[in-house]
Amino acid sequence: MIHPSRKLKLLFGLLFCLSALPAWPLASDREQPIHIESDQLEIDESKHQSLYQGHVEMRQGSLRIQAERIRFVFDADNNLQRLEIEGEPARLQQTDDQGRPLKGEARRILYFNNEARLELIGNARLDNAGDRIESERIRFNIETNALEAGQPDSDTEKKETGRVRMVIQPRSTASPPASGPAEPPPRP
Repeated sequence: MIHPSRKLKLLFGLLFCLSALPAWPLASDREQPIHIESDQLEIDESKHQSLYQGHVEMRQGSLRIQAERIRFVFDADNNLQRLEIEGEPARLQQTDDQGRPLKGEARRILYFNNEARLELIGNARLDNAGDRIESERIRFNIETNALEAGQPDSDTEKKETGRVRMVIQPRSTASPPASGPAEPPPRP
């Protein structure tokens, strides 16, 4: 059994690590308090893990995560290594610096802190400012905005048939001058 003061120390370490997460675009979110609610919490110091289970809701600023399970994996110094989010589906949402919602959902969402990489696996969908990408797997680098979509790499992951589907909204361009109807070209 873990001594209560060690549990608090690990929990404060978790909160400190999360506040440094660069996940998603709104910079001020990292400075906000983290709120987590779940039906159960298990902390395993020997494995450097915390597991929240059952109707998990996490909020930090504009970041919202809803899942059945969220596992935090740390290194020996309590630095966040990986975040594992699972649900049917697991959902996350955050507002970008322009006030637009960025949404993602999948059966499994992984965040690799050292790589600043977000991976959505299983009926994955990512929505950003009206644009949408759907695939069995989506990998997104938060720092470089590099995106890759397709089937999972591992044979151990369920492979479903399907293709990458995208919806790209037209970008508004400068409006033509409001000078009335255009005149026909002169005749030769």
